[in-house]
Amino acid sequence: MISLPKSTKIVATIGPATETEEILEQLILAGMNVARFNTKHGTPEWHRERILRVKAVAQRLQVPLAVLIDLQGPEIRIQTPGEQPLEISENEHITFSTVQQGDEKTIIIPQEVIDAEQEGNTLIIDDGLGEFVIIGKESDSLIAEAKNTCTIGNRKSLNTPGVVINMPPLVPQDYVHLDAATNDIVEFVGLSFVRSAQDIHNLREELRKRNLQADIVAKIENQAALDNIDEIVAATDVVMVARGDLGVEVPYEELTHWQKTIITLCREKAKPVITATQMLKTMINFPYPSRAEVSDVANAVYDGTDAVMLSDETTIGKYPVKAVATQAKIVAYNEQFAVPPIIQVPDIDVSHWVTHAASMLLNTSSDPAKSLVIHRVICFSETGTTAKQLMRFRQIRSIDVVTNSQLTCNQLSMLYGVRPWLLSLENENLSDTEQLVTKLKELGIAKSGEVTLLIHGSHWKQPSLTNVLKIVTIP
Repeated sequence: MISLPKSTKIVATIGPATETEEILEQLILAGMNVARFNTKHGTPEWHRERILRVKAVAQRLQVPLAVLIDLQGPEIRIQTPGEQPLEISENEHITFSTVQQGDEKTIIIPQEVIDAEQEGNTLIIDDGLGEFVIIGKESDSLIAEAKNTCTIGNRKSLNTPGVVINMPPLVPQDYVHLDAATNDIVEFVGLSFVRSAQDIHNLREELRKRNLQADIVAKIENQAALDNIDEIVAATDVVMVARGDLGVEVPYEELTHWQKTIITLCREKAKPVITATQMLKTMINFPYPSRAEVSDVANAVYDGTDAVMLSDETTIGKYPVKAVATQAKIVAYNEQFAVPPIIQVPDIDVSHWVTHAASMLLNTSSDPAKSLVIHRVICFSETGTTAKQLMRFRQIRSIDVVTNSQLTCNQLSMLYGVRPWLLSLENENLSDTEQLVTKLKELGIAKSGEVTLLIHGSHWKQPSLTNVLKIVTIP
């Protein structure tokens, strides 16, 4: 297995610039841990073929890698006349309707948007590329004045700042992509424009119907999500701070505050969190990032994010591999100095007392004035929960997690500092420390002379029964 030079994980979106086997291999070697597939573009067949391709490359390289399929959800996408780019001038009047209206410049939108909007409201297209103020409304259309000159592309996103649109959590195309997903190729399912915990529950029910065990990634992109952030974090498995849409749905000056707030909340609740959108946007066309982008990626590390994400940089960018390598270099350097905000965990779940005890041990071992020094932490886990509980404190930069579940092994690719190891332990007795250490040394996980903290349960393959801490010196 290739060693990980960094603890912060990288989510890279796969697209036309990165779909070949050669480039996928280079992405993995450069530091990609999770391959994201945006189902808003492409057919299920296109995505499945490339998912199988990246899985095969990861298997050949013997590197754990997760796949995230990103559903559209209640995100609003526009349709331009003839599905061609639409040139719009400042102060020009544009019609937003459910159907094309004669020779007018009409942008097609869902009826639900028309029903919810009123005069004076603002419509934002393509993350702020186009801004429009509504000056008139009819039963099936809106008349809006353009606030700037722009070129609007087909299928671009539409934001309605301050207005919640009554749309279902999943659109018809989402069900098609869910039907095509299988447990052997998909570890995460992302839901766009989550508004409440109920949206998460609805998606989870759809996963159950299809016997899919994938974790859910809740994308925080609007004011409704911020209003319900506590219940959303509690209901989901992973959170994404999706700053593209969030930055136009709420005042942009609030964005940094919400990024830090959400990351801290996720750490308190032991939920992995991704920081996303425009992290290295300059590298879509140029081989180097801007200084502001370097600071942005580094600050996400200082905030305590589990993962950072690339979108257009790796789907249509000219330097996709270099973008991943650049992001890896930035996070690896800054992790040496990052001390994320201290989190408060007032209610200690009895089932996780071992991880709290381990945290106290690690806190002691990090004090140079103390005699106890722990060189390595090895955790045995069926579901990965123990690692999530422990790594949220960020007292160590890495932990080796041994599991016999391929799904868990891949899903841990999202979690800060985790080096996943897939190992069959059907007949292993975890209480036999000598035999266990011998096995770990054979695999190259444990090294002679290291003081190692072992965390496991007395009963292997029984979740929520982690109840053993052992400090051993590897012979």
